[in-house]
Amino acid sequence: MEHRDTIRKHVFLYLDIFDRDTQQLLGHLGDISHDGLMIITERTLPLHERKNLRIKLPDSEEFTEAYLDVQVETRWMAADANPDIHCIGCLFTHVDPADEALIRQVGEVLSFEG
Repeated sequence: MEHRDTIRKHVFLYLDIFDRDTQQLLGHLGDISHDGLMIITERTLPLHERKNLRIKLPDSEEFTEAYLDVQVETRWMAADANPDIHCIGCLFTHVDPADEALIRQVGEVLSFEG
């Protein structure tokens, strides 16, 4: 695994993550930082592949948007404590500048440092 200089924020509410191109549910948000995110999923994804993701945000007063769209590259994959679950680390390759604050907000509102 790669060394990170950013603090990852583990989320306590696993938000759904969809492939924007196929509309297929890929998994759930495990953690997020300004550099990338981790998907918790029952499937495997090819490494070093770019994906257009849509993260479904909670319907709450903290969020004015319904979702967050990002482009990522899958960088690593590891088994979870449950062998049927995979953790997939993704690096952001494109984030709309207007969504950078939304990424910080997801990290601040829905996470804990672990």
